[in-house]
Amino acid sequence: MAKFSRENEITRLVILMKRKLLTPILALGVIVSANAETVHQGEMGFPEFEQPVVQGAPKLQRPVMLMAGDQPVKTEKHGLAAPALWDWDGDGKRDLLVGEFETGDVDLKEAGSTVRVYRNIGTDAKPEYDKNWIYARDTNGNVLVVHQWCCIGFTPQFVDLNHDGYQDMITGQYHPGEVTWFRGSKEGFLPGIKLEQYGYPSSKGFGGGVTNPESYNYWHYSTASFGDLTGDGLEDLVVGGSALRISANVGTKAEPKFGKRELLLDIHGQPLKMGHWTSEKIEQQRSEFGYSENWEPSISGAAKIQMVVVDWDSDGVLDILATDMYRRDTSMAVGFFRGVKTAEGHRFEPGIDLLPAKGGVKALPGSGNRVYVDDWNKDGVKDLIIGASIVTVNGGEFSSELTWQWEAVNGVESAGKDMGRREKPALDGFIYLKEDNGFSEEKIKGIYQMALGYWNRTQAKYTDMGKTDWLTMRHQGRVYVLLGEDTGTKAIAHQLSTDNSADKPKPKKKKRKLPVQYHVADSATVKPGEFLNVAVTLDVNEGWYIYAPTGRNELHGMAETNITFELPEGFELAGDMVLPEHHAKGMYEVYDGKGIELIQHIKVADTVAAGEYTINGKLSYQTCNAEMCLPPRTEAIAVKIVVE
Repeated sequence: MAKFSRENEITRLVILMKRKLLTPILALGVIVSANAETVHQGEMGFPEFEQPVVQGAPKLQRPVMLMAGDQPVKTEKHGLAAPALWDWDGDGKRDLLVGEFETGDVDLKEAGSTVRVYRNIGTDAKPEYDKNWIYARDTNGNVLVVHQWCCIGFTPQFVDLNHDGYQDMITGQYHPGEVTWFRGSKEGFLPGIKLEQYGYPSSKGFGGGVTNPESYNYWHYSTASFGDLTGDGLEDLVVGGSALRISANVGTKAEPKFGKRELLLDIHGQPLKMGHWTSEKIEQQRSEFGYSENWEPSISGAAKIQMVVVDWDSDGVLDILATDMYRRDTSMAVGFFRGVKTAEGHRFEPGIDLLPAKGGVKALPGSGNRVYVDDWNKDGVKDLIIGASIVTVNGGEFSSELTWQWEAVNGVESAGKDMGRREKPALDGFIYLKEDNGFSEEKIKGIYQMALGYWNRTQAKYTDMGKTDWLTMRHQGRVYVLLGEDTGTKAIAHQLSTDNSADKPKPKKKKRKLPVQYHVADSATVKPGEFLNVAVTLDVNEGWYIYAPTGRNELHGMAETNITFELPEGFELAGDMVLPEHHAKGMYEVYDGKGIELIQHIKVADTVAAGEYTINGKLSYQTCNAEMCLPPRTEAIAVKIVVE
């Protein structure tokens, strides 16, 4: 009884908070000890994290559950939640998008896998969300929806895939493995089309290799993210599932298409690992599920991997943050794979868990977590936004024992197979297989008997356990934000070579010419009341580039090109700086080539006396190429002004 009274007390505190009778608490939760095992209570009952130190990356604060009015931001249907930020209504404030999961075809419209839009009615730096959410719709007014046979849902990510100046929305698919492209436009997102991929997404039988386009395992659970991992200026497709793989963009800037999926490798040449299995864990799995003695975990040690490609440590090299089913203690809460440039191409350091919990307990609630990175509160530091699939019972009551315990330990299903939305199988419900698939009556009866047997076993199991409320279980999505804190550290991108030359004597270094040269006129003549132009011209060596001052690059930790001025009295800036046209390079917006001219108009007041004056300034920029990034530089500039 003590457990239930504590949960009731949590509910009472939440109600008081909503009525503003108590000061809001960031991490409301109770942790109790039961059977020598730590059990978390409540939707905010997070354990203490033991975060690893990642140079250049933010330190993450405790999770905060996002609210919409007096209710949690949530998804229903099958209960997965894939968060993203996007200014949906064009008011200059990023709204919260949450992709959700439902088994069904696009013809189901609102009933399929869709995106909820929670409008931001606060500010861009202090978001507050309207509880009256709407469905995301395309330019024809139709609900954005994708077919999902199983457990991905709509997982929105944004990238300007065809380099037309508009961000596009992309989502993957469970099976047969299509990636849907909602192209951005001035009016919004166009109806979805399928990305052109090597091979043909198919519904072939189970099994096969993850790099064999003729196999089921190659295509199923095609979660999708994008980043230029090949260094050619085109966004490559990264897919998850049972292995992290790259599908190189072999098309053009305007017409992307994607090649054969190949394994992403670590610096030792091994496939990236999300799960960590000991021999004891493998034997336990074989025993519990009746697997043969030859059974082994997947090549990644995990299943249903979802990821985002991002420069998490701001060293100029793309990394990967990834999650998986999160059903057992072999999983990482959020895997971090640091990107490294090598002679063989883009590689990654072996993954580490960004959110290991003290004592090895479960770090995040529920299962099937989805991760997204953005500067949620606009403080210049990356934040982590996580969608979690928590468990409710009895028509919506949060269940601590089902949410904070591993689903593999409790023996319950993950999102998509909830007992609370199932009905006892009836033979009539399988008759369609005769018409649609040509199955015989005998085969249909066999399938029905299997389904009925599973239903009866589950009913009996939970009843015998005294857990009849588990028969009402339904997953719901929740969204949490972990604010990033700037640690003041910097990560330096490093390269690895494989020529074993570390012990060879190194030649003396020659002084190298910097890859960026700049020029500014030494002097100018002007009369009182007139305008003058200060023009700074940059020449960037072939293969190098600098970051345009658009604000997008700063979000990913890169120093943008900028000029600041110290003006004499009577001189003032006249408008914004005139900037040349930039272009996209992966997730960044850059300048390259010769004659990059930045112009600042300056007004000289009528009252300025004749004579000589000096305009001082500072030019700052950061230079990168496909292999490395140099530290940001600041150059002093000065222009002598003669007022006649």
